[in-house]
Amino acid sequence: MKFKETQALSGVNILANDHYVSIPYDCSDVADESGVIKAGTIIPTNDENAIGVLLYDVVKDDNPNGAVVIHGFIDKNKLPTKPEATAITALKGIMFLPFGGDD
Repeated sequence: MKFKETQALSGVNILANDHYVSIPYDCSDVADESGVIKAGTIIPTNDENAIGVLLYDVVKDDNPNGAVVIHGFIDKNKLPTKPEATAITALKGIMFLPFGGDD
């Protein structure tokens, strides 16, 4: 039996509360340089094409499948990249809350 050693990811809770709706999403085509797509990434792109926010880190080499929040409250300060205005407009079911930040 062959085992592969992997490093556990540190979970970042991007949710502002426990009421949300997420859908499965294949992250194979999401651009990244490290092989790990961080929780809070706007999916598929941070623009008018946005459909949701990645709920947890995805290691593409291990399993490119993730969960994307399409409705709920997101703590904007925990996202790896600030959402663009066009993405915020496209994400009609998501409220970005500025907990602990300047916004």
